Amino acid sequence: MPATRLIHHLRNYASAGLLSAVVGLISFPIMTRNLSVADYGIVGLISISLTLFIAIGKLGMQHAVVRYFAQIKNGNIAYDLKQMNSTVSGVFIILAVVSTSLFLFMGFQVLPGFLQYENISSLFLLASGVVFVRLLGSSIMNFLRAQQRSADVAIAQSLARFLNMLLIISVVLTSVLDPHSVLICLFIAELVGVGFAVYQYRSELYFKRSAVSGPLAKAMLFYGMPLMMLESLSLVLRLSDRYLIEAMLGVNELGQYSASYNLTGYLDIIILAALLQAIRPVYVQMWESSGVARTREFLSRGLHLYAIVGIPFVVMFSVTSPYLLSFLAGPKYALGTVVIPYVALSFWLEGAMIFLAAGLYIFKNTKVLMYSSLAAAVMNVGLNVLLIPHYGIAGAAAVTVFSYAVFVLSVTFSSFKYVKVDIKWKSPLIVSASSAFVFVCLKQVDLGGDATNFLVKGICGSVVLALVVWVLEPQVRTWLQALPARVLRRSAPL
Repeated sequence: MPATRLIHHLRNYASAGLLSAVVGLISFPIMTRNLSVADYGIVGLISISLTLFIAIGKLGMQHAVVRYFAQIKNGNIAYDLKQMNSTVSGVFIILAVVSTSLFLFMGFQVLPGFLQYENISSLFLLASGVVFVRLLGSSIMNFLRAQQRSADVAIAQSLARFLNMLLIISVVLTSVLDPHSVLICLFIAELVGVGFAVYQYRSELYFKRSAVSGPLAKAMLFYGMPLMMLESLSLVLRLSDRYLIEAMLGVNELGQYSASYNLTGYLDIIILAALLQAIRPVYVQMWESSGVARTREFLSRGLHLYAIVGIPFVVMFSVTSPYLLSFLAGPKYALGTVVIPYVALSFWLEGAMIFLAAGLYIFKNTKVLMYSSLAAAVMNVGLNVLLIPHYGIAGAAAVTVFSYAVFVLSVTFSSFKYVKVDIKWKSPLIVSASSAFVFVCLKQVDLGGDATNFLVKGICGSVVLALVVWVLEPQVRTWLQALPARVLRRSAPL
């Protein structure tokens, strides 16, 4: 795939992620200021439960759609697209029904037995609609991803996020915001976003019972289920420490940790989601159509650029985001900002795995990912139990980084047996050293107010690190030098 085409897809997905981040930053103070602490906590609990149930409910079929579509399109497997459409649609209908039923069972039979919140069952009833809609919509979204129709996916995701924010604002302006209204807004927004995706895919939407293939469904599930375990265990890596912090340190420390963690999570929304959605379909298509050499070159160049651009970005985010958090949530959350550098680094490690684990996805050896993530999750929980009582929330954040580092190293070792990605160490090491130096220097300086610190530190540090990258990386220089000409061509009248 030409570099301009990849940049086009990354731009589309990153634009959706950026809009989601902006929407999140606007919604964050609205939610915290209009919900009680208890209600805000229960909305968070519902959101975590939704995320986990949807991840498990897909059984990894969303990844199988991308992988098998590439094979079918290139004639490398004995199925056609009508069979795949029918099979995937049938499987997702079953998954949506089963997952929604289990979600309701948990909300009505399991949680009321040990949670103090009285209306938990009614909230789970509302949230079950979101589970059903998202699971059904996942089949369409991932067919669009597999076809590299990134603009349609980005618009559908952005539409849901933006509409959700508008609905919440309208509730705040006209009545009282509570957990029930928050979930109703979310359900309506998700329905509209999925509806847009279905409309865009309508000409290719196909389901015929006789075209459903049992062997294809079985093969896709065998490919996807280890990835479902990977996704679910990744959520355990991200979420288990919150339960342990609450149990060992108390709700105030949990609030401090959650606020900084959630703010850092926008790195995942903007950067990692864009990379994941754009790059994996590209390299599996490239492997099927162009072979080993081009795929290795693509992965090597991509990892190199990700390192030399991503490391400075993570560092500058770590420097400036505490001031942003203070502006959005107030100084009462300042103590929690100690975790931001650790959490940001863990997200960067997670993103590097998109390139490093390519061989396992291409050769469908997803069990390695599952076993590695299981080991990392167990280690994460064990270390948290040992370190949180002594080092508090900083210990929990450090454990997250260490667990992800072990996970990535394990996956890389296995993946390189199939597709080895060439790593050029010199430039990333220089960028890392420069970034660490800038971080230490800027952390020693206090310029007064949050706005001043945010702007001055952000601009100074970014300029220094941008110059380092400019000097080290010819590809970045070439791209930036050509940027004015491209802008002028696009802005020129027809």
